[in-house]
Amino acid sequence: MSVPLVARLDAIHSLAEVAPESLPIGMNAIFMTPEGVLGIAKPPRSSRLRFVVEGLPFNAAVSPDGEEAVCQIWAEVGHIPYTAQSPDRRRNLLTILGGIGDLKHARFVVQEGQKILLFSESRIGGHVRPEDLAHQTMLMVQEARPFLRLLAEYL
Repeated sequence: MSVPLVARLDAIHSLAEVAPESLPIGMNAIFMTPEGVLGIAKPPRSSRLRFVVEGLPFNAAVSPDGEEAVCQIWAEVGHIPYTAQSPDRRRNLLTILGGIGDLKHARFVVQEGQKILLFSESRIGGHVRPEDLAHQTMLMVQEARPFLRLLAEYL
């Protein structure tokens, strides 16, 4: 079923008349209705993204929370081997992870199955713009880079 041209033009016109308090339009705020017309979600809907920085695949989740948004960014760094597989590598990885102090923008987390994650969570007031997400990612990567290089020798 095709949407009439008039309906599509009305949708563009309605997007142009968005109330000033909803600007800038946040990530994942514009969506297509079942009728094929553009709409603006208020509040913006949650977003999930994937991207690669310096060869490491990252995931990001942006969730509106009142007047703010919660941004979570994480990357799977590798796995800690079990003692039977490689006791020396395991000991070295755990020593490095244990020696990483409190970082301002990043955390190394060991999950089930001995999976090592690089994780960051931040709250951003208003709508999250792509440059906000890029900035948060770069802060996290810059802070974690020396530790990632140390860990890479044993992964």
